[in-house]
Amino acid sequence: MLVSLELLIVGRSPERVEELTQQLAESQQMLTLTPYVAPSNSLPDEALYPLPDAILCCVNADWREGVWELIETIPNPRPPLFIITPNNDMDFLRTAMRMGVRDVFTLPLQAEETANAIARLVREERARRGAAGSRLISFMNTKGGSGASLIAANVAIAMALRARADPRLLLMDFDFQFGGLPTYLDLKVRDGLIKALQFVESLDEVALRAYIQRHDTQVHLLAAAMDEIIIPEDVSPARVEAMFETINGIYSNILVDLPHRIDAAIAAILQRSDVIALATQQTIAHLHETKRLIFLLHKRLNIDSDRLLLVINRYDRRAELSFNDFRDVFPTLAIQTLPNDYVRASESINLGEPVCEKAPKSPLGIGLTNLAEVLTSRALISGEEPHEQQQRGWLSFLKRQPA
Repeated sequence: MLVSLELLIVGRSPERVEELTQQLAESQQMLTLTPYVAPSNSLPDEALYPLPDAILCCVNADWREGVWELIETIPNPRPPLFIITPNNDMDFLRTAMRMGVRDVFTLPLQAEETANAIARLVREERARRGAAGSRLISFMNTKGGSGASLIAANVAIAMALRARADPRLLLMDFDFQFGGLPTYLDLKVRDGLIKALQFVESLDEVALRAYIQRHDTQVHLLAAAMDEIIIPEDVSPARVEAMFETINGIYSNILVDLPHRIDAAIAAILQRSDVIALATQQTIAHLHETKRLIFLLHKRLNIDSDRLLLVINRYDRRAELSFNDFRDVFPTLAIQTLPNDYVRASESINLGEPVCEKAPKSPLGIGLTNLAEVLTSRALISGEEPHEQQQRGWLSFLKRQPA
């Protein structure tokens, strides 16, 4: 799960430190910024406790050589170090590399690019240390009715069956009005998610047990009852953030089925997600909606392509759009397909029996199991065009980004 990063900003100039803090605060990254004006070439213990995720040193003409002395006072193991400087000559870069600085940025500051670079390197370091917490995978339809809920439920079952010794998997239904995951798993509808958000201040691993429902595969479900009308404005983004902070690390994997909308609470979940699986189908309308949603994720929420997986559900080689049409329009995205099996999918929903549990050897069961493996791998990969003559897509005009 992507969590807020603690960044300590250090410098000798109060004005420069304050300016840098304000600029980075406007970025789309989840950063908790702590400015610190260093009176000398050292950092006291109180500035390093608790230890930040990264330290950014703001160098100027009056404080250039002194930064090396300050870095040497930071005890090992040091958090990732970064420097921003008005002048970036080769000797300075060599010294920075020798001192273990991860990157050097030059003024004028490109706040969004700088924040993205710092966040990416820090999260890579967290993953290398195994300190990344829970893996958060979100599922969303690019157009209503594309099958994201069925996919989310079955991927959860497939992951739990593969890791029976230690499933530690939580499935969450964030559609407060029309969520159907309890039906998919033949579980009674409860208001566990609403209660967890309501009492988030006292939520911990023990309290969480009272709100979840347990499937016989050991998947834990956190869903909302539909006895009352809950509108998006009723759900506080701050409570959503606090809940995810609390449950991070309790489960190895957290899967979230999201409604087809983006509000403040949903945006908070999307920005935290390690992977976002977008369910679509082979129609022009789906392709247009997919293109718009991905544009919003990129440009408004600052979510990189390497965190997105496009899932073409109910794939049919006779449909109006081919696999290559999607690949031509979205060349930077990983794309997977699921076979069209309407009868088996309908039976699964009506009986509350997940395909991956009751028919794992069926084409749809195999496809969902393979998708679960892709979603838990370190890097998302594309599948191949399923059993059809490779042909060039004809929708190249859709490659153009909307204005």
